[in-house]
Amino acid sequence: MADQPTKPPPPAPLIYEDTGASAPLVYFDIIGAYGTMNGSIEMELATRILVPKPDGSTEVKFISTGRLRCTANAATNLRNGLDAALKMLEQPEAKTMAIAASKLN
Repeated sequence: MADQPTKPPPPAPLIYEDTGASAPLVYFDIIGAYGTMNGSIEMELATRILVPKPDGSTEVKFISTGRLRCTANAATNLRNGLDAALKMLEQPEAKTMAIAASKLN
């Protein structure tokens, strides 16, 4: 009897649990720094702030708003999600006018 090729098992279904308001919301304007360490990807997220000065002018500074640490696989998933969201922004304006101001996948 010939050996039958074995099929890999199907991937486990993704189970997502909504944690409501307990998950932090992180806003950022730039990636302040990035690198790798021990096989993990590291990114420092930063946002721009305006600091008023006594002479009435303002100074622009950047402050850290979060630190992202993940595996290469998680970074690929993040990149794919960002690419998909950016494609949603590229839709012609005529289509987007009929759609609500924000939309989810």
